[in-house]
Amino acid sequence: MSAIINIDTAAADAPRSSTPGRAERAKRDKLRRIKRAARKLFEQRGFEATTTREIAAEADIGAGTLFLYAGSKEDLLVMIFRDDIGCSTDRAFATLPRKPLLDQILHVFQAMIAHHAAHPALARVFVKELPFVRDDRHGMTDFITSLFARLGELIDRAARSGELRSDIPVLALAHNVFAIYFQSLQRWLGAKVPSSVFHEASLRDSIELQLSGFRKRSPRSVKPKTAGPPARLRANAPAMLHRSKS
Repeated sequence: MSAIINIDTAAADAPRSSTPGRAERAKRDKLRRIKRAARKLFEQRGFEATTTREIAAEADIGAGTLFLYAGSKEDLLVMIFRDDIGCSTDRAFATLPRKPLLDQILHVFQAMIAHHAAHPALARVFVKELPFVRDDRHGMTDFITSLFARLGELIDRAARSGELRSDIPVLALAHNVFAIYFQSLQRWLGAKVPSSVFHEASLRDSIELQLSGFRKRSPRSVKPKTAGPPARLRANAPAMLHRSKS
């Protein structure tokens, strides 16, 4: 099989001053049509029921041509996910509010949720299929690793500012808060009677519970340890014990 065309790499290697030629524009146009066709069919028919031949027909290209751009349906699914959710997360990190860590994390997740809410059928495909995709060619692993790293930067910044303890396992906490988000997303999209509204209050409470164990405790919140029961109770203990036996 011919090598897969990497449009992004080709564009990066091209001279910056030159505009794309006719052949390059044709390649990009085909890739856009392929992704548009795959997105439409995945939403309408589901991932399993859609074939690459149907995607090629919808994109108005030959079945063999499709494999020059994507090696499999999984590759196409990752491409679409990175296009859609990648843009949403990039915008979210670029517009972080100057607020506590919890609000910043929710700002990122809310951007992802908003996109899923606009395309629930495709979101269900993402949630069902992507956890099992092992795709090095289009970078699913790179995307998730980058997301965890950026969440980790927020957590590390909160630790350095004194909002959290300095000894926290940064990446482990980033994994945990994402797992909370993903479980909430699965529960929302997998409901027997799907709701059109994602319950963000529940997500907030769950992440707050996770973060609370890593916050610094103020001296006022630490109760002094008592040496034992008051002297009055210690003095009366033998008499109380005698009465209980009698």
